[in-house]
Amino acid sequence: MRGHLRSLDTVGWNAASHCEGWSVRDVLAHLAAGEVYNQACLDGTLEQLDFSGGIDGWNARAVAERRSRTPEEVLQEWSRRQADVRERWGRLSADARIPTSVGPYPLRLQVWHIAQEYATHSDDVGVPVPDQEREARLRWRCAFGLFVREEEGRPLKVQLEDEKVVLEGAQELDWETFLAFVTERPQHLKDSVNRQLVEGLLRGAR
Repeated sequence: MRGHLRSLDTVGWNAASHCEGWSVRDVLAHLAAGEVYNQACLDGTLEQLDFSGGIDGWNARAVAERRSRTPEEVLQEWSRRQADVRERWGRLSADARIPTSVGPYPLRLQVWHIAQEYATHSDDVGVPVPDQEREARLRWRCAFGLFVREEEGRPLKVQLEDEKVVLEGAQELDWETFLAFVTERPQHLKDSVNRQLVEGLLRGAR
């Protein structure tokens, strides 16, 4: 993602992302704010963050606050904060528990959540995925998406097979379509039929 973002010109920065209402530079601002949150977890200063309006309010303010800066400035902020968080995480045991907005949480799982978020936002801004990495990436993201659903109290009963995923009720999806469903990102799908299928499944799940 970092290499892709560093290669963008003005047109690329201002292009629409798959996050409704956000440009590519807005997604970067969101990522920088995410690292502000990660730093606050490590610093024990979560109470100083403004979560009024819930997570959507936090995200909207974080993006709006950075729109007056150049993409290069926000890229530097993101890189600096990210490096700090990763270095400090690296000094902890993977089995450590860190403060979060939902209380003490295993660092091992927090890292996986961040990995999934970064992968999703990579797709939002069109970061290319090498062909040789695509299948493995799809599988771990689907597996972790299922874990997140379980953790949120919204478990899915599915059967994971080599070429497809079978939902409860015998609905069959390919891996890419299932990922769009479990991450609630039908807009990532280029195939309009599969996109409409996921949109229907999401409406039924709400």
